[in-house]
Order: sequence, then structure tokens, then C-alpha cells
Amino acid sequence: MTSMKSSKAVWFGTAALAPYILMKTYWAFGGNAGRPAGELAALMRANGAPEALVWMEQHGIDFTVLGALGGVLLLTALTRPWGERLSRWALLVPGWAGAVALTPYGFATMIASAAGFTVGDAEGWSRWVGYVGGLAFAGLGLSLALCTRSYQRRTRPPAVLARS
Repeated sequence: MTSMKSSKAVWFGTAALAPYILMKTYWAFGGNAGRPAGELAALMRANGAPEALVWMEQHGIDFTVLGALGGVLLLTALTRPWGERLSRWALLVPGWAGAVALTPYGFATMIASAAGFTVGDAEGWSRWVGYVGGLAFAGLGLSLALCTRSYQRRTRPPAVLARS
């Protein structure tokens, strides 16, 4: 049974990601607020980004938004009964990896923005972009930690439960 705390964590993680997804969607439709002038795909290519990412950017698809949506799907799988029918490790590994990587990254991004650093310390990025991104990553990371821990406890094999 999913705990109320886990259910709230899914909503918290989703709410933390919402401004980020909205910002990236706005940019995909041609908005420029908060980002450098010029075509981002050209900047990505000049900085050596893989061609697949450049192609996605040229077509209005941001790979980080796809990752954020994948994070919401993972949170949901960790808390819904259908997620318990999946391989336990298929959810535990990305859940813990996401929690361990995203939480400090998000908080470091917010601290860096507060200290005056911008995205990649590149010209033209607004400080608030770092806050939006940092909130999204830290919020998703914390939510993944709570939901993964709950899932791990709920899905322990019976032999482990008997020894506890």
C-alpha cells in the first residue's frame, strides 16, 4: 500500500517540475525571455553537443523536458500498484540514481544562481533560469528519494521481511 507521504511526494515533485517544463515549452514555441539571443541549436553545435540533441532543439524538443517527464513517470510507477508488477530493480536503480544525482545538483544550481553564476556561466542567461532549473532538479530528486525508499520497503522480498 502506498503511503500518504509518497503520494504527496509525487505531487511535490511534479509541482517542482512544472515551472521548468513551462519555461522550456515557452522557449520551444519561440520565446526568448531568460536565455541568450540567437539560436540555441547553433550554440549547442558550437559547444560540441551531439547532433541528435541539436536536431531535437531545432525541432522544438528539449531533451531535459523529456527527462523531466520520464522522472514524473518514474515517480508515478514507484507509488502506483502497477509499478509493483515491474521488476523491482528496474525502478530502484533509476529511483536512487536520480535521487542521488539530482538533489545536490538542484541545490548547487540554486546556490550558484544566488551567488551570481548563470547557466553554464554563459552570457545572456538570466539568473532566474537557474532558480527554475534548480528547483526542478532538487524537487524531483527529493521526491525520488522519498518514493524510492517507500517502494523499496513495500516490495521487499518475504525472506527479508521475516529476518527483520
